[in-house]
Order: sequence, then structure tokens, then C-alpha cells
Amino acid sequence: MKKLRVLPILLALGLLATACGGIPGEADHVALEEEILIQGAVHAGEATWNYAITTYSVSGDYCADDGRVLSHHSYQMPRMQVTDAKKDSGAARQAADAFNSYFAELQESEKAWFREIGAIAAEDYAAAGHLADSRWQDGAFFYRDETTLELWANAQLLCVTTNRYSYTGGAHPAVWRTCDTFDLRTGKAISVAELAEDTTLLHDAVERELLAQAQARLADTSDAPAYYEDYEKTLGDWMDRALAFDGAGMTVIFGVYDLAPYAAGEQSFLIPYEYLAPYLNALGKTLLERDS
Repeated sequence: MKKLRVLPILLALGLLATACGGIPGEADHVALEEEILIQGAVHAGEATWNYAITTYSVSGDYCADDGRVLSHHSYQMPRMQVTDAKKDSGAARQAADAFNSYFAELQESEKAWFREIGAIAAEDYAAAGHLADSRWQDGAFFYRDETTLELWANAQLLCVTTNRYSYTGGAHPAVWRTCDTFDLRTGKAISVAELAEDTTLLHDAVERELLAQAQARLADTSDAPAYYEDYEKTLGDWMDRALAFDGAGMTVIFGVYDLAPYAAGEQSFLIPYEYLAPYLNALGKTLLERDS
């Protein structure tokens, strides 16, 4: 895979922080990765340019006054770079800036949540850390909040799926996915509603397909999931779930506990583009390459 020459920089967040070497919850280590995860060409009217997505990681620790690590965070974030603007470099720069700004704001949100996790861990540690049978007696125990990325793109659209892992001392960690979709020509995030000719018609059509797929799974007695009694209502809220686009279609992702108990895991449903096509507007057909 082609490598992009990028000097490791610290994005105005401070120099390398060793474990508990700084103010609790405020010291972060930021490192850029040089390997390109995905790259392509963008055509926006007469403007054309090439782009590449690399990533940077933001990690750090929240610590007690005695130096004990209470929680650790590690967030993988995407970074768009323009590698070759053939015409109108301003449009290319604006697209990259819009994309990068979106994830810069998301990064701040992630860190705010991490500080909340740190505060919870601090309360737990203060209350029970001194007890002989406390889990805090194990030096390897701490709370965690982490993300990793998966990316897919066609010529017009980029989908960023964030895999999330959070552990705050319960019986098991929370694991779920979120998805963000972007128009590569502008770098701006778009919702599935913006792709529909009529949002209600699209919503109802996808709901019918989700219900049909769910009922087919329930009918499979060899491996039927134990859906909650109100699963049909939850399926109707599909627009509020993670929506991942790839070469096969749009996958609607219901997280753990959404449709069934933890043991059933995440429940996802693929809606093929052929099914979506009649409900797309001009933008949707362009971005999902359904205009032919």
C-alpha cells in the first residue's frame, strides 16, 4: 500500500504524556499514522483532486492523586489530505477542512465522555480502592474507552464506521458501532434523509424490509434470535441507528440490547441498493451511484 510522507505532529494537545505524568484527564499523546487507509479521486464539476485518508490516535490516562491509573482512552481518528488538486484547489481544501473539522469536534466530544468515565472511576477508587478484595488491588485493572475505524468509499461517498469499546467496571464491556457518511465533493456529513425523494416513503419501505428479514430469522428454528416483544417498534426507529454503506448496500446496525439480550450481540440487516433505488432523490442516486 502506498505510504504518505507525514511528519508526526502533536495537534496542539501537548507533548507525549507518560502514564499519569500530567494533570488527570488533560494530558494526551497524539500521533499520526503514515499509512493510507483509503484514497481516491474527486470530481466536483470542473474541479478535480485526489485525496487520501490517514489516521491519528489520541490516547491518555486519567489518574488518581496517588498516581494510580484509573482509566485509559485511545481514539483512532481519520484525517483527510488533498494529494493532488488539478483544478480549483480551494474547493479541495474546503472539502478536507470540512471533513477534518467534523472529526475534530467529535474528538472533543469523545474526550469529554472520557473525563466523565474518569470521574466515575475516581469515585469507585476512592470508595473501594483500599479494600483487600477490591478489583483496584489488581494493578492491571482500569476503566477503558477506545475506538477504531473502518472506511469504505465509492467515487462520490465516504462512509466512516467507528468501532467503540467502553468498560466502566460492569459485568462486561459495552461494544457498539457508529457510522458517519460524507459527500466527498464537499467533505460534509450527510444523513440518509438527505438522499430520499420522500423521507416517509423511504422510511416505510426500509421498515418493511427490516421486518421481513427479522421475521425470517425468527422462523429459522435452528438459530432464532430472542428478540424482545417490542422489536417491531425498534425496527421502525431504524433511521436513528448506525447506517453503514458499502459496495453491497446500506447496512442498518442495531446495537447490543436494542433488539435482543446481550448474548445475541449486534443485529444488522443489509438493504441492497436495488431495493433503495426507487426511493432516492438526485443526490442519493449520484452519491450511491444509482443514476444509470
